[in-house]
Amino acid sequence: MINRELSSSIKALMPAKPRSSDPDKPVSMWRERDRLRGFPETTMVVIFRTTGCSWYNFSSCSMCGYFNDVASNVGVDNLKKQIDSAISALGYVRVLKVFTSGSFLDPIEFHPEARDYFFRKLQGRIDKLLIESRTEYIRKDNIESIKDYGIPVRIAIGLESANDDIIMNSINKGSSFSKFTAAAKVAKNLGFELRTYLLFKPLFLSEKAAISDMLFSIEKAMPHSTDISINPMNIQRHTLVEKMWKKGLYRLPRLWSLANILIKGSDMGASVVSYPTGGNKERGIHNEDRGPELLNLIYDSSLKQNFSDLRAYYEKSDLREYYEYLDAEDVNMFQPDYDRLLDRVVQSSSWI
Repeated sequence: MINRELSSSIKALMPAKPRSSDPDKPVSMWRERDRLRGFPETTMVVIFRTTGCSWYNFSSCSMCGYFNDVASNVGVDNLKKQIDSAISALGYVRVLKVFTSGSFLDPIEFHPEARDYFFRKLQGRIDKLLIESRTEYIRKDNIESIKDYGIPVRIAIGLESANDDIIMNSINKGSSFSKFTAAAKVAKNLGFELRTYLLFKPLFLSEKAAISDMLFSIEKAMPHSTDISINPMNIQRHTLVEKMWKKGLYRLPRLWSLANILIKGSDMGASVVSYPTGGNKERGIHNEDRGPELLNLIYDSSLKQNFSDLRAYYEKSDLREYYEYLDAEDVNMFQPDYDRLLDRVVQSSSWI
């Protein structure tokens, strides 16, 4: 099911100009820490430039700006050159995470010939691979052959929320929890691991409601997931989230809330991780006080899967003002960024 009014609003914000970025170069490559083999280690990350997400071509999600990185002129040969660049950059690293502007397993976005080339080039070079996909491409006929290459694979799915109302009316995901569970079953039956992405604080939810949604979604996703990645909202260009944020009508979530989710999620027995994009920056998750200690503890606890230090820091902190914020926001019709909204009021000529 689709909320067509929301879908149209999202689509209207996307750039109309066709993009012509260099089709032979990935969007980006870097190294970071993750624990895809059960312990913290250096991991290579590559974002391949493609023609874009099939869902983006129809509508797109309210928070996703990955269409900013697509190119209209990417073919199989271009993808092969990008793959060669990624392989050359691996060096000593034995774990690779692959992203596109949509789904690596979408045969239209990432042609099967390029996919085969990618896996053949990787044989003997890595010990673990993570790839991303929407649920509709996780079918036996589409992914069974991946096992033939002998590379251990974890597939990542953006469930975002286990609440179908939020999926449809806040995120515009074009999916559902039942589609997620069906895809997870296919992946599991074929011997693949599964990382589930959950989106913390999509549009139109108070932060208090968003915390509850994350805990509910962790509980529902646990039986289907190898691990669960909590992804706090970050502001991406040309999105509905950015439009509302600029108007002061949306406030990014707080690190205190993310810490709470991780602590309670681990208490449930889930393997929960979070590596917040843009943490403590203007367009990423942050507290009113943007000190680095809490963010560092979130990273460290996720990597080690030991949340005792994060719990101790959380429990010893004076959080009275934070809880007052949560309660005040929860009764509002919308959840503004008060500082940004105040700046807009002060700068408005109608108030001079």
